[in-house]
Amino acid sequence: MPEPTLIGLPVALYDCFSDQCFGGNVGGIVFDAADLTTGQMMQIAREINAAVTGFVTAENGNEVTVRFFMPGAEIAMCGHVTVGLFTHFAAQKPDASDFVLKALAGDIAVRVSRIGTAAPNVMMNLSVPKPITVDVNLAALADALGIAQSTLDIRAPVSAADAGLKHLFVHLETLAEVQALTPDFQKLKEVSAANNVQTIGCFSMETEVADATLHIRDFCPAVGVNEVPASGTTNGALAGYLVANGLIPAASQQISAEQGAEIGRPSRVISEIIVEGGEVSDLWVGGQAVASLAGTLV
Repeated sequence: MPEPTLIGLPVALYDCFSDQCFGGNVGGIVFDAADLTTGQMMQIAREINAAVTGFVTAENGNEVTVRFFMPGAEIAMCGHVTVGLFTHFAAQKPDASDFVLKALAGDIAVRVSRIGTAAPNVMMNLSVPKPITVDVNLAALADALGIAQSTLDIRAPVSAADAGLKHLFVHLETLAEVQALTPDFQKLKEVSAANNVQTIGCFSMETEVADATLHIRDFCPAVGVNEVPASGTTNGALAGYLVANGLIPAASQQISAEQGAEIGRPSRVISEIIVEGGEVSDLWVGGQAVASLAGTLV
């Protein structure tokens, strides 16, 4: 049986976790993809070459079924593509505010809110991350980050959480320290492997923008990307760390993280948390996205 044709399939690129073109994290979306084979999806993902491309395989009312592909592999879920995807569907369904994403990771509630003519806010209901035990060699970590070991552990310990991917968090005292980081990515990859984590998030509670809660850089050489401009799961996992270590009040609130400026793609990631008994009991993560390119496969 011949493979399905690719001709005429609608394709779009979205800049996700940003309210401006050329900011945030680029996500590819291919629509009407139900008949594509896995091999064809892989080929298209490699051709688009975004960090992740989502393939819409079914729409049933406000339920949308999607498969997500990095250029080298299929993954169970992608937060930034989800923000771009439901920014698109919010425009197609202006009266809808509640959606369901059906992905390999399971069914995920998505909430869309609109204010005036601005890009909508798209929020995903994610599982609450779980703290994990790590025994980090602080000398090796400091060496990989290119900083003195004395700059670590000033207010909160280096620790980790599992949010699907496993994230190591490093609290630095000042914004300038975070901005000045020039990691050795091979050494960071080795630190990640030694601690069985995929990303290393370095952050300060000092920010460039007054309405932001924190400034973060997320280094991911363990999964093939030295630094990502916006990362939903990392920021979601960080919320529990902030509460547990007293960096924010143990109360339900919104957390606004600025990210990506150091690599020329400024981003804003929003986390909304419900706190009960001093711990995060419910977590929503999201932000805005804008379309940067639309067309068809030829």
